[in-house]
Amino acid sequence: MDQVVVKPKVGAVLFDCDGVLVDTENLGNAVLVKLLNEYGCPVTEDMTHKLFLGGTLAMIGPKMTEMYGVTLPDNWTAECYARTFEALRNDMEPFERIDDILDMLDAASIPMAIGSNGPHDKMDVSLGKVGLLDRFTGRICSARDVPNAKPAPDVYHLAASRLGVDINDCIVIDDSISGVRAGVASGATTIGLVGETPGEFLRDNGAHYVANGHHDLYDLLKSWL
Repeated sequence: MDQVVVKPKVGAVLFDCDGVLVDTENLGNAVLVKLLNEYGCPVTEDMTHKLFLGGTLAMIGPKMTEMYGVTLPDNWTAECYARTFEALRNDMEPFERIDDILDMLDAASIPMAIGSNGPHDKMDVSLGKVGLLDRFTGRICSARDVPNAKPAPDVYHLAASRLGVDINDCIVIDDSISGVRAGVASGATTIGLVGETPGEFLRDNGAHYVANGHHDLYDLLKSWL
């Protein structure tokens, strides 16, 4: 007898922001690398992707001290955000199919929210640049709003509570190892979206499903609705 495949319940969809809704990762990483190089830390874009993708800027200072003996100035994160915001305003392009994905969920009356490690002011800039900010009004959750950033599940629990949907009935979509761990720890069905992080790494860290880009993500969600 063939095995019966049970589709997950889609009570709500909780999106990560950077790398999922907005294509910020490479722009932001290039800014970060240039700034750290200026402070005497000889990192490369490949290194910072591997070390910090899905994390927060707060984790970078101690790592630079550990790796290079460099103490970053107190205002370095403000400088990094200022340069990043300028790059996002000038150079960011929307992901293909993201509007199709959101329109499909809207048509099916599936509520949506954002759970990100990034700060609200960064999301205001990036989501605003591609016309997505108004689609998530009142449903944008940052690690700044909760006690613990990803890989803790706090921000996804907050996002589900904003929608009034049990986390176990939610789908989390994240592109980083820390985000996938957060989604799985929250109790949500978790899709690892392949971008800068290879699919096997996302699956190895608990992703229940892996989507190879936004076209594949659209097809996967459509098959569940």
